[in-house]
Amino acid sequence: MHFTLDFDKSLAHSSWDASRRPRADSIKIIYDEIRKTNVASFNWRPGERANNGFRNELCDATLPPKDKDIYYSYSLFIPQDFSIQPDGFVVITQWHTPGSGQKPPLALRLRHTGRLDVTLNHMDTGADFSSNGSKQIMLTQIHDFKKGVWNDFEYLARWSSDENSALQIKINGLTIAQYSGPTNYADQTTAPYFKYGIYPPIDNDVELNMLCGPYTMIVEPTRDFITAKGFDPDL
Repeated sequence: MHFTLDFDKSLAHSSWDASRRPRADSIKIIYDEIRKTNVASFNWRPGERANNGFRNELCDATLPPKDKDIYYSYSLFIPQDFSIQPDGFVVITQWHTPGSGQKPPLALRLRHTGRLDVTLNHMDTGADFSSNGSKQIMLTQIHDFKKGVWNDFEYLARWSSDENSALQIKINGLTIAQYSGPTNYADQTTAPYFKYGIYPPIDNDVELNMLCGPYTMIVEPTRDFITAKGFDPDL
């Protein structure tokens, strides 16, 4: 399975699931002069809710198989004036399990300090549980995450609840995290689904805007492809 979700068409005639936007015009397709391609422009206003939360997100509802290597890539532009209220954060990317209230197996949270937190959640019967039965792991923290520029994200993931799972993450070609071990909850029969955009779990006091570029997913990429992308095929 190899496909790219882009913005060559309107959201009404594309494969994106746009049900998590609060207004029809809260996500617009625009042409970006820097990337020379169409991108999605996200706008979220204080108090706006969609799908039972303060959010404005696009979702790829595809549920790929678990226990397979999967490559993902996309780009984000967070403007310099992206202002998060004190002690708050905004989830800008997450992989979520279908039909459950579990924490996302993988999430990227931008803090008001400018720090980017990358967290992993999975079921672990040998650990102390949080209230919803998940164990959160801080994969990495980027204290100098750059705003006002495009950032390119790449992942190689093997989603499963067993020890043979793995996750590798790159930003702008540099490896920021490598992890071996469970990457998903034990009750999940597929890999999680992908979404990105603006998700402040609590209401933010100012308007937020960001740009998201096209998204690619490749299930079972070749070993040569994995190596060429700078990932470890044996992790």
